[in-house]
Amino acid sequence: MKTQTLLALILGLAAAPAAFAFASANLVKNSGFDEVYDSGMPADWLNISHPNHLARTGTTVVVVPEGQFLRVTRRTLAGVQLGEQRIPLQPSTKEVRVALRIRASDLKLGDADWQAPGITFSWILADNTERHLGPASWLLLRYNVDRWTPLETLLTKPDDAVGLRIAFQGNGWTGQADFDDVVVEPL
Repeated sequence: MKTQTLLALILGLAAAPAAFAFASANLVKNSGFDEVYDSGMPADWLNISHPNHLARTGTTVVVVPEGQFLRVTRRTLAGVQLGEQRIPLQPSTKEVRVALRIRASDLKLGDADWQAPGITFSWILADNTERHLGPASWLLLRYNVDRWTPLETLLTKPDDAVGLRIAFQGNGWTGQADFDDVVVEPL
């Protein structure tokens, strides 16, 4: 009887921290680009420019099957949409961690400091309008690097925000950029 009680107590204590552990999750759908539509575009990433517009601007967007990541190649500075997600957030969320892995080659940046590959974001308000966060908050890669480079930031959610819009930055840079493991994690 004492052995059973002691075992129950030990198992109970071992399980107790899990009951109180903070459960957090990545809210980005298809964050590792494992799912692809028949068109070849990444599933769940909306508002990618039409293939004709991408072709006219010298831009390709493709999920690379070996390694499952998104590759964007741009030959001109013309603006294109490369994909976005609108992510709802709970009212209790106070901060949001945004992260990704990125690498780039043959990169040529635009004249403005925000004209680089990466992720932009804005807060979604209850009336479905957006409050843009400035380029200083964006996750941008400003140099060539052939290894995966993690970028992350912590954002403080305003009380009136109900969600976060993330989008790949598609203006003012040329070259090739690879994106993977996009994370939006409420804290």
